Amino acid sequence: MEYTVRRLPEELGCLPLQGVFAPEEIPAPYAALEEADIALYPWDETGYKPEAHARVGWNEKGLHALLYAREETIHAECTEIGGRVCVDSCLEFFCMPFPQEDQRYFNAEMNPLGTLHLGLGEGRPNRVKVREKLPEGFRVSASVHAGGWWAVSYTIPMSWIEETFGRRLVGGQAMRGNFYKCDETIHPHFGTWAPVTKENPDFHRPECFQPLVLE
Repeated sequence: MEYTVRRLPEELGCLPLQGVFAPEEIPAPYAALEEADIALYPWDETGYKPEAHARVGWNEKGLHALLYAREETIHAECTEIGGRVCVDSCLEFFCMPFPQEDQRYFNAEMNPLGTLHLGLGEGRPNRVKVREKLPEGFRVSASVHAGGWWAVSYTIPMSWIEETFGRRLVGGQAMRGNFYKCDETIHPHFGTWAPVTKENPDFHRPECFQPLVLE
């Protein structure tokens, strides 16, 4: 299982989202990004398995993520950066940029309000979480939900990656990661792109991450 992180034109960042989101209206440069299906629900107990997808591109500005899900009803209350957005309707991108040299990975989790939770560490315990203000270069965007699709978009800036990990991303490099969809409130569910082998819901399983190869 492998995901290709394709290049975006250098002038682009994350996709600005306005109004209601529709996958068929994604602008061409972003539509050209590979679509990952968040379609596995290994801990399903309710039968609720919303359709969800992720697309990630990159350029010298950083990693640019677009995630979207189709749900009739959603839950969105958290407005605190670094807060528990995972109990809301939530779309998540976990990524270990340099798995050969550094076992740390970041978890970027966002609810429909555009509230970002960003953590960093080697596993679930002792993660460093960004609070109050996102680092310079981060960009976030969220669509309007009207009973169908909702989407989030954001940039993980190259400057932050370099400052945090001590090096920049380069073409041909193989990162590792996974994409997730969850909600612990209205319709409890936990969806994944790559399989997670764990008895109970747990997204912090870096041993289950799969290659994310930079074009």
